[in-house]
Amino acid sequence: MNCYECHSRRHTTTAVAVCHVCGVALCGQHMHLDTQEVHRQAGLGKTTGDLPARTVMCSACRQAEDSVWPESAAEQQRVT
Repeated sequence: MNCYECHSRRHTTTAVAVCHVCGVALCGQHMHLDTQEVHRQAGLGKTTGDLPARTVMCSACRQAEDSVWPESAAEQQRVT
């Protein structure tokens, strides 16, 4: 499978990941790696996991998510 972003720019690059929001294939240059807390319903107990989950997003979905969440919250979750 090839990267959608590269394909739209008339390049052929092998994809290494898939956007967890829209499902588009991405190469290492076009993927954005973020983290997110894992939640579950637990009555009065702990509802978040100890370790964050890894998520991959394309630039379009990342921009859409950043437009909804305040910059400070998005930056706290971002993996560099």
